[in-house]
Amino acid sequence: EKVNVTAGKLSDNLNIDLANGMVHLFTTAESTTAVPNIRVDGSTSLNSVMAIGESVVVTLVTTANASAYSAQMTIDGAAQTERWIGGSAPSDGGSAGVDIHSFTIIKTADATFTVIANHSKTS
Repeated sequence: EKVNVTAGKLSDNLNIDLANGMVHLFTTAESTTAVPNIRVDGSTSLNSVMAIGESVVVTLVTTANASAYSAQMTIDGAAQTERWIGGSAPSDGGSAGVDIHSFTIIKTADATFTVIANHSKTS
């Protein structure tokens, strides 16, 4: 799988273009919370390329900072209700290493998605 490596932080690069890969690594330590926007690219929506019943898994790897994390995300600019593994959205980031946000996105109807989200911290 192609990994898109960004010499920056997620909060400065909120548009996650899946045309660049399903795994995105941000090498600069995060400094604030971020709300990533998942899309195919600047002119193609995820909704337009997915059929009902299809799924994708998107992984965002950020350089850890305890005060920085992602507790929400959007798809094609529209807010989503994430179903967080463990029952609740993250409230902090890791203190060292990387934070890993994984989103399993299932299209259930036109512009309607079920999102299963997970946040892991490394040391």
